[in-house]
Amino acid sequence: MIHHDQLSPFENWIVPADGGAPYHVDFSEFYFGRQKKDVPPRARRFWTADIVGMPNLAEDFRHVMVTMAITENRFSSYAAEWRNVHRFLQSNPDLLSVNSISDFRDAHGVRLKQWLHEQKGASHYSRIKWIVDQHFALRHQRRSPWPASDPDKEPDPPEPDLVGLQRLNLELRNHARDIKAMWRSGASLAALGIDPRYATDSETAWQVPENHIRLIYNLTCEALPTHEQISLEGIAKLSGARSQIARPPYVALGQGVAKFQGYGTKLRWRFPGFGDLATFLWIVLSMSGWNLAAALNIDITDDRKWFYRALQDEDHVLMFTNKERSGKRVYSPSKVRAEFHPFSIVKCLIEVTLPLRRAAQSKLEELLNQNKSSYSHSKQREISRLQQVVKSPWLYVSPRNPFEVFCLHPDDSTRLNKFVQNVAAKANLIDDHPYLATLTTSQARDSMINFAYRHSQRLSVAKLAAQHSNFLSLRHYLARRKMRRANFQTVNAVLTHTFSSIRRYGIFDEAKIKIALRTGEITPEQEARLRDFRARTRLGMGCLDPLHPPHEIDPYHRENSVCRVQRCTGCIHGRVFPESVQPLAATLADLHHLRRDYPLGSWNGSSFDEEEESIRLTLQLFDPAVVARHYRAREKELHLGKEVFDVYPHY
Repeated sequence: MIHHDQLSPFENWIVPADGGAPYHVDFSEFYFGRQKKDVPPRARRFWTADIVGMPNLAEDFRHVMVTMAITENRFSSYAAEWRNVHRFLQSNPDLLSVNSISDFRDAHGVRLKQWLHEQKGASHYSRIKWIVDQHFALRHQRRSPWPASDPDKEPDPPEPDLVGLQRLNLELRNHARDIKAMWRSGASLAALGIDPRYATDSETAWQVPENHIRLIYNLTCEALPTHEQISLEGIAKLSGARSQIARPPYVALGQGVAKFQGYGTKLRWRFPGFGDLATFLWIVLSMSGWNLAAALNIDITDDRKWFYRALQDEDHVLMFTNKERSGKRVYSPSKVRAEFHPFSIVKCLIEVTLPLRRAAQSKLEELLNQNKSSYSHSKQREISRLQQVVKSPWLYVSPRNPFEVFCLHPDDSTRLNKFVQNVAAKANLIDDHPYLATLTTSQARDSMINFAYRHSQRLSVAKLAAQHSNFLSLRHYLARRKMRRANFQTVNAVLTHTFSSIRRYGIFDEAKIKIALRTGEITPEQEARLRDFRARTRLGMGCLDPLHPPHEIDPYHRENSVCRVQRCTGCIHGRVFPESVQPLAATLADLHHLRRDYPLGSWNGSSFDEEEESIRLTLQLFDPAVVARHYRAREKELHLGKEVFDVYPHY
């Protein structure tokens, strides 16, 4: 038996062709128009202009949506774009009048593309064209007269602030610790209390916070109770005048204190609310590299459906889930014992939300039995929702509806974005890291892919990190344009300092350019020291600060003493002079002479090897003939028995 839900003449239930949950649609606004005052408060900031009703166009739009049986998410975007068609026709009265989609001509399409670009700053033309194309295919079996969509612009994702994300992750962990401490405290307080409904002095018992928490634990021992299963007396005394008693101490960001009252609020002593769950989800997103849809699609009904244990290391697992759109399985390694690694977080949430899952499973079985005897779209939609709830680790309770179990959904992305931006603002991270002010769930994945590319400089590594099947998809994630701009700025700075040095000193001085790039200038005192021949180093070079060599040059430097290593060609303090060519060439010959006495394995990677390479590159600044002359002269001396300079540092 099929029960038909009561609908107005302008409403429909759409059953998606992909087997998704049926959803209810009201097309009235397209028939009769809509004003901003009729829009739900949360959506008013997105409402650009009122629309007037166009019944014939509405009927055509409705026919396409119902016939094509698109998904609920796609319908929302198509409906938003179709409102723009109404606005476009209202603001362009000079065009040929339109009573049906069949009346659209190519001029409408051309003008619409221009209008969308001017009004929206970006073209949403392709979605509207899809609707028009489907109408012409269904009604007239031919293509629409509208011009093709413009090719998509090269994406330019923002460059992630990896330091800011790291600091944000630490802040999220602090919130997660507060949440877990609240749950532990709830269990401890419940153990100290009694059920006030059965106390000898009931009125006094209702004033004790521990007793409120004990009652919450008793009511939710096996599963979250339904409204019918809870006595009205118990609910009344948990709320009302006693709503402030035993209120949870931790208030999630973005939640007003006034909302945290009564039975629904006190459930947070044991179960997560939306803000609590958002905290854990953001930690998982930032560490796994998954997008929101993939993270929410974890199926915990069986351990074999969401992780593999490592064969050789019991502290590691490989988590996996499926991406909804592509159906592809994606993976993320995780430690087992680390408190805030994805695996530990998911395991913790599975344990905490067990009574919620039992309640959802019980209601699901009841609805399945009812739907067998009397099917309805509304029941089927609730069945689909509960099937998702049962398999999800991301369950929470809402103070507004404490008798239902909810799970995070991709449609919650806006709330999740706002939540994490509030966390960053509350922690005063925005001034130092403006990137966090506009952080979204998709950017957590972007940052992981950009990190892999930045540290490897290889697209193949970035592709592996993204788990993509081809390189083309990377353009949506890598901030390549910003990387190129940053590289250009670096090259421009190098060229500026290079030509400035050549113009001033008549020589390309690599060390001086390094100093200028790092510090911006060389002081007059440093210049005077460089001109003093008595202050030249063993390589015949000048030194800006011989008493304070960089740690990487002289790791064992003694305070207030001159640098004993003097590996000047690789030091930011060193400066090459024209007369440095002879000592440098002689030193290179010495190193080549020394190399004959060392095993190849000992030489490669040693400080000798590094200095040889550094001097060789520095000598490229000089005339090769001059270098060769000095090199051969020193080589001849060595063959005649002259000893090698015997204080070359080696470590």
